[in-house]
Amino acid sequence: MQFGFGSSWVWGLGALVLVLCGIGAALFFRLVPVTEADVPQIDAQTATGDLELSGGHYAVRSLEAVSLFDLERQIVQTVRTRRISGSSDNLPMVFVHRSKIWGFPDVTQVWVENGHVHVYSHLVFGNSDLGVNRARMDIWLSAFDV
Repeated sequence: MQFGFGSSWVWGLGALVLVLCGIGAALFFRLVPVTEADVPQIDAQTATGDLELSGGHYAVRSLEAVSLFDLERQIVQTVRTRRISGSSDNLPMVFVHRSKIWGFPDVTQVWVENGHVHVYSHLVFGNSDLGVNRARMDIWLSAFDV
């Protein structure tokens, strides 16, 4: 019996360890609790428009152009989305969205300030959201043609 590095049981054990690490990571990202405290702070913009951020997206629209009730409905209907707090009558609204496979969380916060609706969506882990938050927000805001 030879126990060299080329033994099939060593490779099998290595593969098992990799699979278990992958499952553990998937469970961690999918099950880690996300709260309002996970929403990064941002300085509120005073002009309407979009601001691309590292790991997120920030949009400001005129309050007259956006129905908070309809925006809330759009966000709630987004797949893999859960409300953390708030409603269109009780701002700010905070939501968590999870990616399909790994369950990476993104958070979205909606609030009104100085006659503008602010929508800020950002990842919780990592440095790049690969444009997912902007794409999601573009779908929501396209309903208002703004």
